[in-house]
Amino acid sequence: MARSKVAAAACAALVAMGCVAGVGTQPANAVHVEPAYLRKRTALAVVHPDGRVSISPTAEEPRPALSLAKLYLGYWVLYNGTEEEKAQVEEMVSTSSDRIAGRLDRKYPQAIDEIADDFDLTKTARGTHWGNSRTSARDVATFISSIVWDPVAKPLFAGMADQADIAADGFFQGFGTARLKNVKGSKMGWSDDRAGATASVSWGEIGDETFAVAALTSGTAYQNTVDTRVGIAMVEDTPSKEKYSRPTSSR
Repeated sequence: MARSKVAAAACAALVAMGCVAGVGTQPANAVHVEPAYLRKRTALAVVHPDGRVSISPTAEEPRPALSLAKLYLGYWVLYNGTEEEKAQVEEMVSTSSDRIAGRLDRKYPQAIDEIADDFDLTKTARGTHWGNSRTSARDVATFISSIVWDPVAKPLFAGMADQADIAADGFFQGFGTARLKNVKGSKMGWSDDRAGATASVSWGEIGDETFAVAALTSGTAYQNTVDTRVGIAMVEDTPSKEKYSRPTSSR
């Protein structure tokens, strides 16, 4: 499964037009990581579909992907799985179903690594199974921002938009980036001990700004939420501006 030539060409065009800011740039009227945020326990990243990126110092560290790995797995299945399997992606994302993820991962152990390769997610890799995969805050925010307008990904984003308050295993899901304003959908992750590691990723809109934001914490869901609120700035008075061309994906 090769990288989308359409999406790659659109991204290159944006760069050529000077629309892409460097890492750490905070454009006016946008969502970004606060420059003063230096907490090591939570890695933060904000990525916009036009290529603008804002990250914390630890955002490129490989960390446990936890149930965020289901996003990579689900996206691969939406392109390559059977119709029955595709129909299970929304539930897997919404309820964070380990049962569905385990069945799909056993059948398609190559899925997560192929997605990582396809999107140049250099810190993302599957372990012996989906549950011990690794990723970074920047990788997962980059991935979500890259597929946000892909029509094939609609079931995945529907699951994020309709995230169950309580996951299939009984864990409360509404923490971290899900608590930010203007968020349209979210996916959570947590370690088996429910405290050692947590993760959250969301996408949202403020005016004409579309963004993906990720927070990976070596700690609890409460700490993930606190650090997200401290480290993410959201300016809500975004003026109207000409929208850039939305890249599409063909795989």
